[in-house]
Amino acid sequence: MKRTSLIMPRPIPSLTRRSMLQTALAGGFAAACASPGGSGSSGGGLVVETSAGRVEGYAERGVQVFKGIPYGASTAGAQRFMPPRPPEAWTGVKETKSFGPWAPQGDSTAPFEPRDDLPADFPDDEPRRLIANLPAGTGPGEDCLVLNVWTPATDRARRPVLVWLHGGGFSAGSGSSSWYDGVNMAMRQDVVVITINHRLNVFGYLYLGDLGGGEFADASSAGMLDCVRALEWVRDNVENFGGDPSRVLIFGESGGGRKTSTAMVMPPAKGLFNRCVVHSGSQLTLDTPDIAMERTEKLLRAVGVDKSNVRALQQLSLDQLLGAVAAATEGTGQFRPVAGAPSTPRHPFWPDAPDVSADVPMLIGSNRTEQSVFLGGNPDIVNLNDAQLEQRLNGWVDQANKQQVIDMYRRLYPDSRNDEILYMATTDRGYFLDSTIQAALKAEQGVAPAYHYQFYRETPVEGGRYHVPHAAEIPFVFDTLEYSISINGQPTPAAQALASRMSASWAAFARTGDPNTADLPDWPAYNTAERPSMVFDEGASQIVNDPRGEQRRTWLQIGSQQHEERYLQP
Repeated sequence: MKRTSLIMPRPIPSLTRRSMLQTALAGGFAAACASPGGSGSSGGGLVVETSAGRVEGYAERGVQVFKGIPYGASTAGAQRFMPPRPPEAWTGVKETKSFGPWAPQGDSTAPFEPRDDLPADFPDDEPRRLIANLPAGTGPGEDCLVLNVWTPATDRARRPVLVWLHGGGFSAGSGSSSWYDGVNMAMRQDVVVITINHRLNVFGYLYLGDLGGGEFADASSAGMLDCVRALEWVRDNVENFGGDPSRVLIFGESGGGRKTSTAMVMPPAKGLFNRCVVHSGSQLTLDTPDIAMERTEKLLRAVGVDKSNVRALQQLSLDQLLGAVAAATEGTGQFRPVAGAPSTPRHPFWPDAPDVSADVPMLIGSNRTEQSVFLGGNPDIVNLNDAQLEQRLNGWVDQANKQQVIDMYRRLYPDSRNDEILYMATTDRGYFLDSTIQAALKAEQGVAPAYHYQFYRETPVEGGRYHVPHAAEIPFVFDTLEYSISINGQPTPAAQALASRMSASWAAFARTGDPNTADLPDWPAYNTAERPSMVFDEGASQIVNDPRGEQRRTWLQIGSQQHEERYLQP
């Protein structure tokens, strides 16, 4: 099975437990709690009032941490496929010192079986554990609407709030990865950091249209509506955690970038966030109802449920539904939101930028060789010959344009091996091209600015053969290099300096809607004349106008894959 599904706009037949394992990104303070939002003592911890009850966190290196706070009620039983509800209120003080459940994912709820390494002959179309970061928490379950908060203080200081939507496509992942730890960013940038869990896969994005009398009309948006519910929680509660509900940034990488892009087109999300950042996940188009219903019909056949009785799906076990995902997604792609559903009435960024979020500034970008994570699992790929390169480009470029593309990369990069050419071509075809299309559409809208970036820092891992892989920028933004040795190598002073610059820039964007800081050259908003982009790298980051311009123009003439794939046509 070719492992391209979780982040790329390409179909996936199934999501096995092994493949998900390899790609899902797995102090005391005492005072009296005198008023809502105040901090107090409860067993030596930190207590804060929320709309559902009081929660108790803990202190870590001067940062106040709250994990596993419910922002919604259980989605099990009659609430499966339904819009989320507020959490059930509780009495007393709820301890929120450890991560909560993550959404059901993979092909079953069986425990994960981590592996220390993979054999040298592991298929080269499967990734190694370069970015493996298993979910942490109490295990999978439908009571998974929980979030985590890192704040410098609960002092009503109204700090900018950064809400992270995790990666893993629309199918896997959680907000509890160590790469997303918010301590350093909260402490060094004086911001509030929040990560969330939400429904995924068949539980979050099953299209049911008007089946069931229309009761499930928004089932294909359930996972995204969870994100909206989390933002409503932020609006109602974040001031008690030292945050400013009028300065909320949503951001995400890969599938998180796709969710962020999708939130930009959702009327229920309007006004709940004020800026957004899309890392390596520019979602231009969503599923159409016909392809989504084809996937649904396959699922119904696999579980033996008739279209006239879709409520029976609410009674099936988690494993029954997860076990049917492979059959449902064969030839139709993973479960994802649908254009034309009540909460996603149109495509996010096609044919233009959405009016509902016109006033929201955007920061959009990608990494130079994203695809090395997915295509470079076997180290023997460094010896890729010319015939193998041409064969591996099938599905990325048609035969009529293939030689032109290969010749262009060889001319522009005469010292690059075939493996790097493969990574560059396939990355530019998808992540990079789509990021420039999204930035251009936002800029041409002419209301709020778009800023564009590129991440060029080469990882030294495994001799540097991955170059600049997918997800490598995340720990630089979160300033968590100590947790990302598997993908970024041992932290160095130069790497830490880059992390400090990027983390500060993201915090500045959350604070003002402008990513400029004193440690960066002047970063102008994107426009379709000069196309300025900030290129982040060790040493001096710099503004480059129309980076990789010839590649962009060549691929733009061929067209975005999101407009070609059957299940993604606008």
